Amino acid sequence: MKTGHAGPRQSASGTGDWSRREFVRLSGSCAGYLAAGLAAAPLTARRAYGARVRGQVVAESDFARIEQLGEGIWAVVSTPLKNGSTHFETTSNGGIVQGSQGLLLIEGYMSAEGAAWVAEHAERLTGERPTHLVVTHFHADHCRGIAGVTSAVDSVYATPTTRELMATGEEPILPGRLLNEEATDRLDLGGVTVRFTARKGHSPSDVTMEVEERQVVFCGDLVWNGMFPNFVDATPSHQVRHCEELLGRRGVEYVPGHGALADADGLADYLGLLQDLEIAGRRAAEQGLSPLAAAAAYQIPAPLGEFIQFGSDYVERAFVAWDRELVGNW
Repeated sequence: MKTGHAGPRQSASGTGDWSRREFVRLSGSCAGYLAAGLAAAPLTARRAYGARVRGQVVAESDFARIEQLGEGIWAVVSTPLKNGSTHFETTSNGGIVQGSQGLLLIEGYMSAEGAAWVAEHAERLTGERPTHLVVTHFHADHCRGIAGVTSAVDSVYATPTTRELMATGEEPILPGRLLNEEATDRLDLGGVTVRFTARKGHSPSDVTMEVEERQVVFCGDLVWNGMFPNFVDATPSHQVRHCEELLGRRGVEYVPGHGALADADGLADYLGLLQDLEIAGRRAAEQGLSPLAAAAAYQIPAPLGEFIQFGSDYVERAFVAWDRELVGNW
């Protein structure tokens, strides 16, 4: 992955050096996207990452916190920049959903240590062991740590495409339960129903989860709060359409793939950014502009506010994705 910064010097556990092989393997995913830029991010950006708390904090570590959003439902908010250091144990956001007959964990996180930390707190909070795990997509910060919980859970869910892409990355443990990519799946946890919807846009195969009785939506990396999203594997038109479908519902609590929790108003600027990039990307394709030229000319509209950008080429990467989709350049 091309970035404007040197590679990270922290291990997934927050200590020691990353091996070059490990960084190269992760660099195409959001893990690499974040890892390459976190250490070089401005102090104000580091402090802003995931800083706003919306729910009741029931557990906290150097790398994540758990916020209760209602009876039987919690969000895991990763804080990889906490206290001025970089902590990659979880890296992505996720969640915990409890019913009378099951306990679902959302995401496998960046490391087995991070996933195990979430699972241990899930058991402490509920008095039950986790029974199910769902992975939203194949990027390492969402699935690399599932070995930390698979000895406890009965079933690991993902789409067939996600499973296939995880296998090409030589992940040691793969999902055994496959979600329908053509229709909605539901998981009845006992009095609580989680609706899985297969989508694509951020990656070739994404999953969002809606807890039907609780008005909570786990968005995966289709949604980033306060940060310019990673377009490295994106099909951006699908991402825009799915976010238009997902966002904007009043009374819903959204758990983004990265950043703090938000309601519809809090994510309006993010949706506006995606829509503005679509206008600019289509115009660039019509005019025959290269992604580099289009990115150089692009300015985020001031009314949309500021978005954390960890590298100088992330806007260019968005135009590369639009060019790839519209023109067919790879």
